[in-house]
Amino acid sequence: MLWFWILLRITLAPVLYVVYRPKNSGMRNVPKRGPAILVSNHLSFADHFFGPLPLLRPIFFIGKAEYFTGRGLKGLISKGFMTGVGVVPVDRTGGSAADAALDTGLRILGEGKLLGIYPEG
Repeated sequence: MLWFWILLRITLAPVLYVVYRPKNSGMRNVPKRGPAILVSNHLSFADHFFGPLPLLRPIFFIGKAEYFTGRGLKGLISKGFMTGVGVVPVDRTGGSAADAALDTGLRILGEGKLLGIYPEG
């Protein structure tokens, strides 16, 4: 996963900065190491690109399992991209599935990583 994240940082970040000129605030609040939870509004699929863009370390999002179960070429590309950028699949059917999502988030934090959450997702 880390190699894919690095590759995207090197290739995609400069293009996004030049074309879209995104702005961010609050970066001084993100620790350089150790666990942290980053919470963001989820306005579009582009959030997967622009949200982590200014970060100098990978962020792991909890994402719906449907991103990983698509069929055909589109499903394969979606699964590959989501896996590569650190999205962890979570079953959102309710009940014990919610417990599994929380356990996954705790595991990510326990490993000293950044956990990204879209609350309305």
